[in-house]
Formats: sequence, C-alpha cells, structure tokens
Amino acid sequence: MLILNIIIFLLVLGVIILIHEFGHFYFAKRAGILCHEFAIGMGPVVYQKRKGETVYSIRSIPIGGYVSMAGESVNDALIKKDQIIGVKVNDQGKIYQIILNKDMPSDVVGIVKSYDLYGKDFDPIFIELEVDGVSKIYPALRDTVYVFAPKKEMWITPSEKSFENKTLWQRFLVIFAGPLMNFILALVLFLIVGFFVFKPTLESNVIGDISSGSAADTIGLVSGDSIIEINGVPITDWNDLSLVMSSNSSSTISIKYLHNNIEMVEDEVDIAVIIQMAGIANIDANHTAYSSEAIIGQAFGRASTDGGLQSGDLITKFKINSFEYDINTWDDIILFFTNNTRGDITVFYEREGVESQATFTLISDNALTKLGYQPIIYQIGITPESQFNIGYTLTYPFKTFYKNMMQVFNTIGLLFNTHEDVGIGDLSGPIGIFSLVSSTTSQGIIALIGFTGFLSINIGLLNLLPIPALDGGRLVFLGIEAVTKKQLNRKIENTINNVMFLLLMGLFVFVTYNDIIRLIKG
Repeated sequence: MLILNIIIFLLVLGVIILIHEFGHFYFAKRAGILCHEFAIGMGPVVYQKRKGETVYSIRSIPIGGYVSMAGESVNDALIKKDQIIGVKVNDQGKIYQIILNKDMPSDVVGIVKSYDLYGKDFDPIFIELEVDGVSKIYPALRDTVYVFAPKKEMWITPSEKSFENKTLWQRFLVIFAGPLMNFILALVLFLIVGFFVFKPTLESNVIGDISSGSAADTIGLVSGDSIIEINGVPITDWNDLSLVMSSNSSSTISIKYLHNNIEMVEDEVDIAVIIQMAGIANIDANHTAYSSEAIIGQAFGRASTDGGLQSGDLITKFKINSFEYDINTWDDIILFFTNNTRGDITVFYEREGVESQATFTLISDNALTKLGYQPIIYQIGITPESQFNIGYTLTYPFKTFYKNMMQVFNTIGLLFNTHEDVGIGDLSGPIGIFSLVSSTTSQGIIALIGFTGFLSINIGLLNLLPIPALDGGRLVFLGIEAVTKKQLNRKIENTINNVMFLLLMGLFVFVTYNDIIRLIKG
C-alpha cells in the first residue's frame, strides 16, 4: 500500500503541476516566446527529449516544475567577453552554431571581443571574434543555437522571442494562465464527481444509507426507516435532524424511528462525538463509542502531534487558564469544550495505569467555523435519501469550487490573524499532502478526484499571492508597469524574486520538518 500511495501521490501532484505549467507554456507559445525547457519536477534530469526549440524534461524531485522562457533572466546570453568559443558558419558566412564544448569541431575558434545576440528592434546580431590577433565580426542567424554536447543544444534569445518584449496583455496571460489552468482542472474534476453525488432529499426524514459500525447500524436502523424523534424533539425532515444534532450536548441520545411501519424507541444510544478544536473523538477504529468512561477513541491533529495523546488514553482532568476540571465521562468532556473554546490546555490522563499529562493549543471555535467545520460534531451514521438530478450535477462543480476557494481564503486569513490560534506551523508541505492523499485514497477514487480538485485550487490560489517569486508577485510587477508605463529594472526585479525564492525555500524546509514530526508522532 505504501508504494501504491506514493505512486498515487506522484500522479496527483504531477497532474496538478503539469496542467499549471502547461498553462504558462501554451500562452507563451501563442505569444511567440521562445521556451527553452518545459520541466516537471526539480533537480537532476531523469528523462529529456527535444522537440523543436523546446526540451521536455522529467526531473528527479517530483515537487514543482517550470517553463524556462527566453527573457526571464537579466542576461540570456551564455557567452561573455574574453571567452574562447567555437562557431560554425554557413555559406553566407553567418553563424548558425555557437560551440561551447572545446572537444567538438568548429569552423572558427576565437576570443569573444564583443557581441549582440539580442538584436533589439531587429538590429543585426553578431559576435566579434579575435583569431590569431585579428578581430572579425561574424553576423549570426536569429535561430542560432548554443551547442554544449552532441544532441544537446539551446536556442539563443533574440529580442522578438523574449518574454520582456511582449505586450503587457500577452505577459499577463502567460503568467495568469498557470493558476487559471488549475482552476479549470478543479472544475472538470468536480464535474466528474458531480455525476456520482446525488441530490439529497432534505425535505424527508427517510434514511438513505447507514454507515457500517455506526450507532445507527448498532441499534438496527436500515435504509428506508424514518426518524420520528431525537431527544423528544419531533423530526419531520433532514433540516430538523441537523438542527437537533448540532445542538446536542451529550454522547448519548434517545431516538424514535419508524421501522416496517412500527414505531421503535431506543434510549441511551452511544453516538460518535468528535471534538474538532481539541483533536479527540470518543469512537475508535473498531467503531466502539465510549460514553460512560472518558476514554479517547482517536487522537488527531494537535492532540496527537503536539500532545502525544493516543487511542485508549483515559482522561482524568483538564486544566485551562489555571482552572482544573475533573473528568469522569464523555459528557464531562463535551461540557468542558462547550465552555472552553480556545487557549492552551493541559490534559491529565492515564495510559496503562501510568499517569501523565499533555499540553497543546486548541484551535478556536471561531477559526473552525471560518474553515467550514463544526467545533463539536455529533454523528449517528445516517445519510438522507438521494436521487440523480442533472441540475444538481451541473451546478455542483461551481458550488464546490466556490466553497473550496473560500476555505483557502479563510485559511490564509487565519494564518495572518494574530488573534487566532492558527499559524505557519499548521501548514502542510509535500509530506503532509502525501498523508492526506493516502488517507483520501482509502475512501475511493471519487473522493480522490474531489481532493485533487481541492488541491488544484490551493495551488492555483497560493500561486496568485502577491509575493515575489510566485505568479502573483509577477502580476504585481506588471501592475506597477501598467501604472508607471515603464518596465521595472530587470536586475532589481530578479534580485527581489531570488531573495524571496530563498525565503520560500526556508519556509518549505520548515513546513517539511513539521510534517515529519507530525508523521512520527502520528
């Protein structure tokens, strides 16, 4: 399974990166920009193939990718003054190859005295070479190539094929096309998912599906049964059911339902309780729901990674803001987190008869609400009846896209909000994404397709952040140019981008380190 999960992870990330870089590449080609290389991955080359003027590469580190476009560097020329080079010339005496490998044959070998391989406004391009003490200017073709080794070549960068000499609108399209393609990919994937997600019948109280091992399954509920009451509150449709469950405050419920036209009543039914803000749940991997004892069924998030809590730990006490609260049952746990929704918490617990304690920071109820989650979730394990509806299917991609996009926006906002208990340390890098992909894969292909769409939106939006070295930062520079009617100094722009790239690499290392720690503790 590990190998399979790695393959799926690489495929998911590879598709997202491929479509992103293809967006840049396609619009660069349409604008007539010379693209030296189209690469998926970073680091050493695994596979390369040249087609026309572009080299297509797969690189060894399957994170990221790039399109190397002419005109992105301060100086695209690969030769310099006083360098010894070789050239090949055609019958008209024009250079068509610049030989940068001394072991390869050349028509002329000399010392570079001056050159212009850019040819602004279609000025002639040339190289002045000194041969045996005599200088001579050799004109060059505008499709001249550098030759590094047999079958290893790269085109020079004349001005008309340079990114910087294209119109503002063309450059905007080239930069924006990467994130745009991520958004289009997400919509296509959500459309596929939409054909497998039926419209729920919320105006009914009839049960559609039962989760295996859930509270509903345990008491014998089956598809087609109708929920009549929960905790004495009448249920006429699914909205009533959701309202009653969201306002619940106990790990048990009483339920009245209609089974084969016979009213059935079950009291003290143990249900699943998930304390999102703390990262603990009362139900374990075997679907056992703890109620009368304060035993942790599952620990996740900060409870697991920062606190080291595990399934089976018996909670005896909570401490927050110097106040201590004795805990005996899961109802005590629910009451505590109903009244304490943020801050640093100390959990006193027993593990195999040994007393211990763990301290970690809660994720506030406000932060969870902004991310679209309930602070405390109560689950019976039932879903409503549903049916295929073409209108629901066709609108599903756009509703899901908007929902996921707002979730990303809210997450970014929380990272920069010092009043919330969410920070850079909560970000996930490649290892964290791998864990999420592995977890989603176990839920089936449709869940994986949906998660890939969500991940594509993430990458698209993050690339649009107004940060130098990202697409959004480059768009900001274009905006400045649009206002001032003057291009920014390329040297300054590249320096800013390079500095920010190094800072982003530092953040990448930090996030990856946290991912590893979470993986070890999890």
